[in-house]
Amino acid sequence: DVVADMSTPGNGRKPIVSLLDYGAGNVRSVRNAVRALGYEVIDVEEPAQLAGAEVVVFPGVGSFGACMAFLTEKGFLEPLREYVRADKPYLGICL
Repeated sequence: DVVADMSTPGNGRKPIVSLLDYGAGNVRSVRNAVRALGYEVIDVEEPAQLAGAEVVVFPGVGSFGACMAFLTEKGFLEPLREYVRADKPYLGICL
């Protein structure tokens, strides 16, 4: 269980989960599930928010094309690539 086992090294607190909503998937269910595990969830609304994110979750319904179109159109693609290259935790669901 990726999300349930996360804690920030050194301080023992759970990280804040940044949720990327691109209009596909059941975002509300993902948000509720992560909150039920005891994590604070914030919605990512601007690409710049990814730089400071501790954990990124982006749900989907097998709609990779729609996801890529959104990420490119809204300017999220490069910031998201930088986030992943920095070896920070992320979870993509059904992409």
